[in-house]
Amino acid sequence: MEPEEGRAQQVPRPACAQGAGEEARPGHPYYKLFEMPFNIWCGGCNSMIAKGVRFNAEKKQVGNYYSTKIWSFTMKSPCCKHEIVIQTDPKNTEYVIISGAQKKTEDFDVEDAETLLLPADEERDKLADPMYRLEHQEEDLRKKKEAEPVLVRLQRLSDSRHSDDYALNRALRDRLRSQKKRVAEEKKSARKMGLGVRLLPPSAEDAAAAASVKFASKFEKSRKDKRAAIKAASIFPESSSSASKSKLDLALKKRNIKAGAATALMAGRVKPSSWQSNSSTSSRTQMPVLAARK
Repeated sequence: MEPEEGRAQQVPRPACAQGAGEEARPGHPYYKLFEMPFNIWCGGCNSMIAKGVRFNAEKKQVGNYYSTKIWSFTMKSPCCKHEIVIQTDPKNTEYVIISGAQKKTEDFDVEDAETLLLPADEERDKLADPMYRLEHQEEDLRKKKEAEPVLVRLQRLSDSRHSDDYALNRALRDRLRSQKKRVAEEKKSARKMGLGVRLLPPSAEDAAAAASVKFASKFEKSRKDKRAAIKAASIFPESSSSASKSKLDLALKKRNIKAGAATALMAGRVKPSSWQSNSSTSSRTQMPVLAARK
């Protein structure tokens, strides 16, 4: 099973390196968890290995810088099993890639990063010169005098804002309490609407977007249906014979209904009281039908 990209492959430790707190002797390695100190490019497949990826690396001492030991870490790349060797550099207090990878160069602008530009090595070496150091101190004093009024104003503003700790703490707690109350109300309203997520508070943009949406009303639907029926109908009027035929069919249907009601009365399925409770007009029209059937 191939390991996932960006994850370290677990290397089994040998039996000779299982002792907790075991110190490595010169030339005799043991295994230790190593975390990548910076972003690198793998030398085998040119994939990037991010800063913070951990490896079970083989650690051994390869030399000394005065009394400080120089350590070497050997590990396998998680993407292609390429061997990577990294050593410590006590002189410059950093890690150095010996083989198997290349450090990713990341440049940034000091102003965009809002950081201070550290002096270069040449600048630090020049400070050992007394004359250069004197000129440098004069320049620093001039910059200090220019920035002093701004620093004083900023200090006064900070002191005025943080003079009353109790008031600041109270305002913070009030804001947090109101925020919790608002979140609880939003959750309650969302549950009433049958939603599992909180709705954002209403805004003018949402109202304008909702007003711009137009839904088809019932009037529009009925108007469209009527128009479609008119278009589907024939353009020629119905003849008088067809109109009289439809009237005769309607009369026959009414007569059959009345005959069925009379038959139910004679069979006893309908009580006379319920029959008499009907309108007098209907009773008059039903009697000739009974006589005719007799």
